[in-house]
Amino acid sequence: MRRILIWIAAIIVLILALLLLIYVTLFAGRSEGTRIGATSTTFRIFGPNDKVAIDRFDDDEIAGVACYLARARKGGVPGAVGTAEDPSELSLSCARGPVVTVKPGTNLADANGERVFSERASILFKTIDVRRYYDKERKTLCYLVISTKLINGSPTNATSCINIEDAK
Repeated sequence: MRRILIWIAAIIVLILALLLLIYVTLFAGRSEGTRIGATSTTFRIFGPNDKVAIDRFDDDEIAGVACYLARARKGGVPGAVGTAEDPSELSLSCARGPVVTVKPGTNLADANGERVFSERASILFKTIDVRRYYDKERKTLCYLVISTKLINGSPTNATSCINIEDAK
């Protein structure tokens, strides 16, 4: 009897360790960018309020370009512990600084569709991705943000474009 209890305890510890490993793996490398600000939208008695947050991230391949992503963030107890699924409500605006410099060795035409920002929006199946596209004819960078969900597709999106005609 004692031997069975030890086996059951070992299995429970193993399952808990596996669940912890899965949770850490899912949220490793979560890049939220730099939080600019947030406004509460729904009051929650338990846990943080629902909010709309604005985050800034830079395009690593193109110095002088910053994008601002506004999106809904779910609060409550699930939001506090990181298990909530954020709504697919997104807005994107990109701005250029005084000097835009393309990283040496980067061919913008070949980098169409390249991911410049990504973050999980739920514990398992939903992410927010920002991808870069280059319109060679107009010398314009376009950024597309989509909310991808494994099961229901990705209907929510937003775009922002900036001209880089004088980029170095």
